Amino acid sequence: MGRPRCQPQVPADQLATQGRIGPFRLSCGIIVLKNSALVTSRFSMLPGRRVASRDAVTITSPRWLIMALAASVLFLAACSGAKWPGAQLSTLVFSGTVETREIRVGSKVGGRVASVLVAEGQEVSAGQALIRIDVSEIESQQRQALARIEQHQARLERLERGARPEEKAQASAATAGARANLDAVRNWPRAEEIAQARASFAASDAVLSNAESVLARASQLNSNGDISKQEYEAAKSQRDSLLARHDAEKKRLELLLNGSRPEDVRAVEERYRQALEAENLVRAGPRAEEIADSRAQLREAQEVLRQLLIRIDEGEVRAPVAARVEVLSLRPGDLLAPNQPVARLLEKAELWVRIYVPEPQLGLIRVGQKASIKIDTFPERRFEGVVDQINAQGEFTPRNIQSRNERNHQVFGVKVRLDNREGIIKSGMAADVSLSP
Repeated sequence: MGRPRCQPQVPADQLATQGRIGPFRLSCGIIVLKNSALVTSRFSMLPGRRVASRDAVTITSPRWLIMALAASVLFLAACSGAKWPGAQLSTLVFSGTVETREIRVGSKVGGRVASVLVAEGQEVSAGQALIRIDVSEIESQQRQALARIEQHQARLERLERGARPEEKAQASAATAGARANLDAVRNWPRAEEIAQARASFAASDAVLSNAESVLARASQLNSNGDISKQEYEAAKSQRDSLLARHDAEKKRLELLLNGSRPEDVRAVEERYRQALEAENLVRAGPRAEEIADSRAQLREAQEVLRQLLIRIDEGEVRAPVAARVEVLSLRPGDLLAPNQPVARLLEKAELWVRIYVPEPQLGLIRVGQKASIKIDTFPERRFEGVVDQINAQGEFTPRNIQSRNERNHQVFGVKVRLDNREGIIKSGMAADVSLSP
C-alpha cells in the first residue's frame, strides 16, 4: 500500500493570480482555505484520489504542498494584520473627505427683512447678528400686554388690601341708619304722638261745635232777613272747613292708634338686613377665590408678554457658534415665512475626515487613536487628528466609499477629528489618514 498523497482541489487559474491564493480545500486535511479564512480539517487518507473537476489539478509533490501552505499563510497574515514574531506592522492609510458640521439658522417669526448684517463667506462669532426682521407690529402687541399686566396688578393689589377705612365707615353708617328706621317703624307711634293727636282731635271737635252753633244762628237770622245771604254762606263755609279738619284729625288719631302696618315693618326689616350684609362683606374683604382668579389672570398676561418678547428676540437671527457664512441670499425688503432657514453656516470648530475601514482592519482602530492627515492642497504638511467615533454598525460598499481595498468588503465608518486651528482646511478637501496600529 503506497503513501497517501494530498489532493488539494485548486483550480489551475487560481494558483497564482497577482500574488493571491484563491479558495481551495486540501483533502489531506491539514488546512482549509475558504473565503480568505483559515480553519482546521480532518485528514482524508485516500491514496491516488483525483478531483473530478476539469479545472482542478492534483498536487502530489510535498514541495508543492509546502509552497502552497506558505503562500496561504503569508496572504492571511497580510490581510488580517496578525503580528508574527519578528514582523513589523506597517502604517494603515485610508482615503477620505474633509467634512464639517452644517448649521441652518432661521427665525420662528416671519416678516419683512429690515437689514442684512453679514455677507456670504464672512467669518462670524457666536451670538453675532446675521439679519434683522421688522417686528414693529409685535412691539405694539408688547405694549398692549404691558398695559394689561398693569391693570391686573392694580386689581390684585386692591383685592389683597381689602376695603379702605372710609368704605368700612360708610357701610357702618348705612347699617346704623337702616337699624334706626327699623326701630322707628316698630315703635311707632310714640305715646306723645298719640296724646298730641288726641288733643288736636279734641280741639278740632270743639271748634267744629262752635262753628255749627254759629251756622245755626246764621240760618235763623237769614230766614228772618236779619243778615244777608252772603253772611250766611260765609258761616256755612267756615263750618264745612272745620268739619273737614275734624275728620282729618280723627283719621290721624285712628292711624296712630292702629300702629305700623305689617308690610311696612317687613320692608324696613329687609332694608336693614341688606345694609348689615353689605357691611359684613366690606369688613370681610374679597373672597380667596377672587384673589386666586386675579393672580391667575396676572400670570396669564405675564406669559403673553414673555411670548411676545421671545418673538421680538426671534426678529434677530444670530449665529449659534463661531462659523463661516456659506449661503445667505437675502436682501432688505424680502419677505420671510416663519420657521424657515434663512442662512447656512459651516462650523469652524467641527471639522473631521470621514474614512471607511474594512472589517479585517477594524480591530486595529480605537477611539482616541492619534492620526496623521495629509491634505492634497498642502502636500508638504501633516496635520494632527484623533479618532473620535467608530460606527457601531457596518455597511456594504457605501455610496461614497474610499477604501484601498477595491473588493466589496464590509466596512465601518470612522470619524477622525481634525485640528484646524489655522482655519486653512475647508470642507470637501480630499485627505489621506495614516494610523499606526
